[in-house]
Amino acid sequence: MFPRSSGILLHLTSLPDPYGIGTMGENARAFVDFLQKAGQSYWQILPLVPTGEGNSPYMSPSSAAGNPWLIDLEMLAQEGLLTSEELQGAKFPNPDRIDFSFLAETRFSLLRKAFDRRTPEQSQAAEQFSQDHADWLPDYALFMACHGHFNKPLCDWPDLDLVERKPAALEKYYKALKEEVEFHTFLQYLFFTQWQALKKYANEKGVKIIGDIPFYVSGDSVDVWVRPELFQV
Repeated sequence: MFPRSSGILLHLTSLPDPYGIGTMGENARAFVDFLQKAGQSYWQILPLVPTGEGNSPYMSPSSAAGNPWLIDLEMLAQEGLLTSEELQGAKFPNPDRIDFSFLAETRFSLLRKAFDRRTPEQSQAAEQFSQDHADWLPDYALFMACHGHFNKPLCDWPDLDLVERKPAALEKYYKALKEEVEFHTFLQYLFFTQWQALKKYANEKGVKIIGDIPFYVSGDSVDVWVRPELFQV
């Protein structure tokens, strides 16, 4: 039932990239090509969730969302969401190293530009994506919007009604932070669009992708916010 096979563990962030961190772009496909030529059957990727404290995917604000830093910028440029000049300004001197402080300063401003240039069709697709993933994405997008609004961890949010997820408070912040909610929704749409394309490419090359267990989330996470009864905090 389990024929002998082999693979390689490599997190996407470890791929060389001119923009400061490995992504789901051409270098990821080149690595898939390498695995195929080397006769490997598996690519173990480790978690692709957003990172939290210490830039660790094992301290994530979500067990379901994708890390926006892994969105490939050149693919966004091909869609007309970024310019070649903006790509030049986003380049990092060493393609073999990650500088998280550099990413924190530059990456989200670029992604916001891509968000601002989204087409009506892309907005509609992102909304449909949110509806298709209603079990986690609306909560995640609101959580991230509130997190940025308060600039504090969940346990220090000043609105107790929001922390306790009372309907009136949820509706209030959905309305007040509508654009931020849409921004985080759009990023997840971009992430999973690129991820599914990469996964399809790998599978067509005969390479299966596996993740990692066990998995952890942060106490400052949407998971804890939505289902606190599942956690000891």
